Amino acid sequence: MANVYAAADPELVKAEWSQALVGFNAEEVKRGLVACRTRKFAPNLGEFLHLCRPSLDPEVAWHEAIQGLRAHADGIRFDWSHPAVYWAARDLQVEIRSGSFATHRRRWEQRLGEWFAAGQWATIADPTAKRITQQSYATQASIEPMSSDAAVERMRQFRQRKTGFATRAEELAARGEADDEEMAP
Repeated sequence: MANVYAAADPELVKAEWSQALVGFNAEEVKRGLVACRTRKFAPNLGEFLHLCRPSLDPEVAWHEAIQGLRAHADGIRFDWSHPAVYWAARDLQVEIRSGSFATHRRRWEQRLGEWFAAGQWATIADPTAKRITQQSYATQASIEPMSSDAAVERMRQFRQRKTGFATRAEELAARGEADDEEMAP
């Protein structure tokens, strides 16, 4: 790093880097530092920011969003590079699922930038919770279907509990009214 910034004022370099890293969390900076170890030369500021947040490349983030939304829809946890990518993907999921990066590039870059600039993000929803709900529906669907007579009887019992009358005809008779239409129980 000393060679990269040898001719620059150290205080100015520190100020520029600290300003550029505003909004980055410790995990992201650590990711960037670890990535520096795999490089032959020290990165400049732009390269370092990209190492901290690989998803700063909008096209890379777009492809991550495609994979992440698929995993999320299947009820599988996905390791998002940054919460901003998830939230931008949620906002534009129709475009991501049906279009191409080239078609939606401008909107994607704008939305992704807005989410990165937010600085705070809600927790990413757990897609496995959705799967549990789907499994419970599957369990309910496996219950034996009842006959139509049994279903009618169940409806009568429900109506009896709610209104005090098993049928509409009983209710009308109790009030002394005639049923103009023949109604099903």
